[in-house]
Amino acid sequence: MNLRKYGWLFGTTLLAGGIGGVVAGLLIGWQELVAGSISNFLMGTLMNLLFGLTISVVAQMGLFAYMTINYLALTTLKSGSLWKSFQVFLVLFAFFDMVYLRYGTQSRGSSLLPYLIEPAALLCVALITAYAKVKVTNRSAWIPTTFFMFVVTAIEWVPGLRQENAASIFFMVVPLLFCNIWQVLHLHKVTQKES
Repeated sequence: MNLRKYGWLFGTTLLAGGIGGVVAGLLIGWQELVAGSISNFLMGTLMNLLFGLTISVVAQMGLFAYMTINYLALTTLKSGSLWKSFQVFLVLFAFFDMVYLRYGTQSRGSSLLPYLIEPAALLCVALITAYAKVKVTNRSAWIPTTFFMFVVTAIEWVPGLRQENAASIFFMVVPLLFCNIWQVLHLHKVTQKES
């Protein structure tokens, strides 16, 4: 990866996050955006764009943290299959945590079902993204892509999930998904060696 390629990935991921922030803001806060004057709409859209740009930086830190951990695990363990098995375990563990830890903080009489929605939706997105990644690269990308899209996105999403507010949860995850899907589907183009 050279500086030009990194700059392209950084800039396009910023753009993806900004677009994700604007889309999330329009979907969640449409009534508030159109309630006032045109300046209200423009200022609200600008704030959503800035929020999306901020989230894109969080997503990029998550990608580079994963790339560092992946490199260290592959060089330390000397066995790619052990690392892949551990990633599958961490996906299952993170799914359990997303349900149980959030459910455990609520009153005892509440249903478990609402706490399954976010992890199940995120896992579906992760699997669809992994399928797309396998189509453009090879089968070995399946587990790392699923791990990155599920575990890393879940970690990045924690501040939104802690709000226990559907609007906050949705408003944060949309730009995160825009960025993480963009990054993971274009990473192989950035890291491939030029001949």
